[in-house]
Amino acid sequence: MLAIDVTDSDLMVVMPHRHGGVAGMLVALEDAGLGVSRIEPRAGEAGMYRMTVHGSAEIAVTILEGIGCTVAASPYPPT
Repeated sequence: MLAIDVTDSDLMVVMPHRHGGVAGMLVALEDAGLGVSRIEPRAGEAGMYRMTVHGSAEIAVTILEGIGCTVAASPYPPT
């Protein structure tokens, strides 16, 4: 029997203009025990990032929204 743990979630994150940058998001998520395996800016869209979170997507969304970000599930395949 093969068991696969799929806990990676792709999220689209839009940071508010007053936000301190990507480092603040990473610290907040890592402090909650969530890992970020990828974060990349969206070409031509300032302040928008595609992020892959390892752990609970619901907790990640709550944390990111708590620091002022707008979060949505990332479309697949990436656009």
